[in-house]
Amino acid sequence: MVWSTSYKLTTKFLYGEAFRAPSFAQTRAINNPLILGNLELKPEDIESYEVAFDYRPNYQLTLNTNFFYYNWTDIIQFVPDLSGSTRTAQNAGEQTGYGMEFEVNWSATDNLTITSNFSIQKSTDETLDVPASKSPEKQFYFRGDWVLPHKWRVDMQANWVMDRNRMAGDLRPEIDDYIVFDVSVRKALTNSFEVGLTVNNAFDEDAREPSPNSTPMPFIPNDLPLSGRTVLGEIRYSF
Repeated sequence: MVWSTSYKLTTKFLYGEAFRAPSFAQTRAINNPLILGNLELKPEDIESYEVAFDYRPNYQLTLNTNFFYYNWTDIIQFVPDLSGSTRTAQNAGEQTGYGMEFEVNWSATDNLTITSNFSIQKSTDETLDVPASKSPEKQFYFRGDWVLPHKWRVDMQANWVMDRNRMAGDLRPEIDDYIVFDVSVRKALTNSFEVGLTVNNAFDEDAREPSPNSTPMPFIPNDLPLSGRTVLGEIRYSF
């Protein structure tokens, strides 16, 4: 439901349902020495509720705020069998979560545009009554786009990922937060010819995503590294 609350404010109320069918391995694996499929699996289901506010005080500024809640049920997990040597796929998990997202789009001047968003969420593994793992509880993004004289253009963005939890029973130290900065510089030589230079992860941040630490997934002790500093050159021709 979309409500034009005022000339500058739009309010949205949303409800959604979705499902994910079991994969082939989750239903048909029979010869794997560690994990077994299950033909009786049901699809995973999720319900979501959201309230969103879109506020535009003028033509240059847009502010968006969303509040959400979800309930994810019948999560497919590989559960240990009585034999202790194998695990079989079961609809054994449930997860709930709530949070908010805030976004700003601002045309500060004719030559400068700023985009930023911040999200915060709290998710719980209802089966074990512990915080859900892997996804960040907070995330901040900032981007600035400048159009400079003589057909130069500079883009800078930063992504700050915070507060990710390990899986229950994983005794490794908490995974570090990270901030990754990317910078791009472009120059239009003619109306159809452009060159550019991009530096991703400009400060060579040791950014890592959490890795699994339980059967049947392989153990990767020092998590999954993201790319270090990368320099890319580009030549673009439009016709």
